[in-house]
Amino acid sequence: MLEKGIISTNQFIWMLFIIITSVAFLQAPTLVVTYTERDAWLSVTGGWLLDVFLATVYAYMGIRFAGQNLVQYSITILGKYMGRLVGSIFVLFFLMVGILLQSAMTQVIISILLPRSPFVFIMTIMFIISSYAARNGIEIIARVSELLGPFYIFSIVLIGLIAIPNINIERLKPQLEHGLQPIMSGSLFMLCFYGICIIMTMFIPLCNKPENGFIAKVQAISLGAIFVGIVVIVSIGAFGLDFAQRAYAPIYQITRMLNIRIEIIFLLIAIGSGIIASAMMIWSFSLGISNIMGLSTYKPLIYPASIISLGLGLNFQNNVELLHYIQNTFPSVAIIVELVLVPILLIVAIALKKHG
Repeated sequence: MLEKGIISTNQFIWMLFIIITSVAFLQAPTLVVTYTERDAWLSVTGGWLLDVFLATVYAYMGIRFAGQNLVQYSITILGKYMGRLVGSIFVLFFLMVGILLQSAMTQVIISILLPRSPFVFIMTIMFIISSYAARNGIEIIARVSELLGPFYIFSIVLIGLIAIPNINIERLKPQLEHGLQPIMSGSLFMLCFYGICIIMTMFIPLCNKPENGFIAKVQAISLGAIFVGIVVIVSIGAFGLDFAQRAYAPIYQITRMLNIRIEIIFLLIAIGSGIIASAMMIWSFSLGISNIMGLSTYKPLIYPASIISLGLGLNFQNNVELLHYIQNTFPSVAIIVELVLVPILLIVAIALKKHG
């Protein structure tokens, strides 16, 4: 095995949670409100249900092909050439998510903390840190996730509790104003973000109890859905639909408007989590490429992968371009990778009676 590190089930949960919340901290809540308005919380729940189904598929594949990650069992199922092609799609997806995370976090830092700093400078620093974390292996990433995760969930629950007196239930009504179609579309949209946890298929072989993959995924996605749900409900209930549809980095804006004076602390936790989430993506990309190429180690690929990510990430030097990509291009790619390819692998594996 190329990665010698081992992670616990608890670390597994927090790693997946960090990924979900890093995406949610950015624009996922705002975009789902744009799709579904006051029914956004229903789409958050619908996306959660869909992702629980995907968790079943991902976890089963991890058990059926014990000791193999997503790229490895793609090759086992589909053969040397087609398997490597499909595996390449998965690892490129991880790279894309890492680029989007780093670009979005850089935009947040420039917009809120360092408005006069050059985009390329901030993004370079972010990639240096994330690539250093990835180079040190999965155990370091897991330990940092285990440290940041509880702070993150405690912060959002605290914000939700403080916001309760400001929430006007009438602002959350009426429900189902536009029927079920927007809710269903919004659920698929949220699945695109929850489904980034397809990366769990790269973690399962390294977990000390791989049979707990399903439990870890469900717990992580449940915490993540609570996180997004709180942001959506507080955004609409306390500040109105118009705010919820326009807010940039909504959870940060909420902490500012509530005057609870923890916005900088929360922002630092969010940035740290975003860097670690990006490190997971770079690590997964490098490990996957090593599996495809038959290399003995993935670590020499970490820094080249980071340089490629940095170069591609510079295409999103303003928030408008980034949001346009996240809203219009990313969902289509995510649905194919998360909701189509892995179930197809499962069907082919059953049909051909392939096992690990």
